[in-house]
Amino acid sequence: MDLIAPGEGQLFWQISFLFCLLYLGFWAYALFDALSSEFRAAHSKFMWVLAILFAPVIGTFLYLSMAKSIRKDRRNFNPSFSKK
Repeated sequence: MDLIAPGEGQLFWQISFLFCLLYLGFWAYALFDALSSEFRAAHSKFMWVLAILFAPVIGTFLYLSMAKSIRKDRRNFNPSFSKK
């Protein structure tokens, strides 16, 4: 007796596997971005990493939607080579 007969539910498992891979990509991106970013408050990095690790679904998408507003402003490289 086969647990999954060919053609029965195979498409469901393939689609759910793709969604899991997509979510894993978002999760890894959020975790590495949180670890490599500088935040305004000293404890923010620690709190975001905890949220991403221990509440992965909510923490990942909250971080990805709010990250730009809570990170430090990075300095832009604008050299001036003109002589005055």
